[in-house]
Amino acid sequence: MNYAILRTAKLKTMGNIGGSLAHSYRKIETPNADPNLTPKNYHSVATPEAVKQAIQNRLPEKRRSDAVLCIEYLITASPEWEGWGKSQEDEFFKRSAQWLMDKHGAENIAGMSIHRDISTPHLVAYVVPIDQKGKLNCKNFLGGRVKLNQMQTDFANTVADLGLTRGKEGSKAKHTSIKEYYHDINHARDFSIETVSPKPEMFESKARYGEKVTAAVIEQIEPTVKAANSILMDYEKARIDKSVAEGSYETLKKRVKPYLVAIEGLNEEEIARVTEAMLLESRKIAIERVKYEKARYVSK
Repeated sequence: MNYAILRTAKLKTMGNIGGSLAHSYRKIETPNADPNLTPKNYHSVATPEAVKQAIQNRLPEKRRSDAVLCIEYLITASPEWEGWGKSQEDEFFKRSAQWLMDKHGAENIAGMSIHRDISTPHLVAYVVPIDQKGKLNCKNFLGGRVKLNQMQTDFANTVADLGLTRGKEGSKAKHTSIKEYYHDINHARDFSIETVSPKPEMFESKARYGEKVTAAVIEQIEPTVKAANSILMDYEKARIDKSVAEGSYETLKKRVKPYLVAIEGLNEEEIARVTEAMLLESRKIAIERVKYEKARYVSK
């Protein structure tokens, strides 16, 4: 089943907005983006500075110090959707943009971007939450589960005939995890630790070779351990967000169960200590494995 995906983030400072725009306009390093495809990205406004200025122009002079200045929308669909790369993709983004304009008014949309330099294209929009009374009022749009659920339903209905459906209604999925969203999609898959020992060089001493093998193994397993840790810490989000994790949830649940049992009832600091201990233990195991391989090499 392919899903229409809608996420929001509340930006409360111009610093938050500037940071998000820098990412959206690829002014900072974006690891999951292909720089060769970045020219294919679309921006309704030429520069991030212009978007920031458009936001400032719509903000009322008098507002609460903790007010949400801008809503960042991320709109996409399941990676497996067959419409990607076809005419349906253009139609999907066209309807998404129109849905935003109908909901907020075109004058309150400071800028929209379509990113096509990543594995699954998506639209990002920056909206000043001005209500019908002309007041800055994010709660009017995102206040409470009922409104959030209705928003998801309304958007899904807009693109339903493109072969997309709404996620399970009534789920407890969070709506503020835009930055972590694609990290979870790309990493919430099966993972395993595999190492490849370097080949010994001619006339290389056994001690030198052993050091090289140890360094190589640690270098190879460390990114995997960190990625696994990220999955473990984000397990709950992957569980509730079935629209993107449905296919990997059961496998992920089995893999992280021992970890969840170990951290049950612990606070954040204690969880961090457990995580660090796991990482250290994995390194010890790797080193022991290297020693075993060295012993085998020496015995030959």
